[in-house]
Amino acid sequence: MTRDILINDRLWFDRDPFAIVRFRRQHAEEFATLIAQSQQAPVFVPSFCTTDRVRLSWVAVVDILQLLRDCNASEDGTRLRLRMQTIPLHRADQRVKAREELIQEVASELLDQALMAEAMSCGWDAA
Repeated sequence: MTRDILINDRLWFDRDPFAIVRFRRQHAEEFATLIAQSQQAPVFVPSFCTTDRVRLSWVAVVDILQLLRDCNASEDGTRLRLRMQTIPLHRADQRVKAREELIQEVASELLDQALMAEAMSCGWDAA
């Protein structure tokens, strides 16, 4: 991923400081670093997608700290963003539905991870 891509996303979120998700076209070689390390980019396909074959040519960028409503994040400019491949979402109604679903899925995953970490730390404290 290039510096220009990161700056472009940063500027977009700066212009809309309450946004949690941005959908945009994928840039060439955006996930090349992951692929070079034999990894796959995370993928989000909304549930309303009815086809088996999907073209993952867009990116969903999720601002994790905004999702968590971390009011201290913007004070020092700290951001944490998750980027994943997704299908083209040309229509506004598609983006609204996909945004709601993606926020729910990411929030659920973060909660699951937090609960697991808490359970593991309680188990270690008991030992």
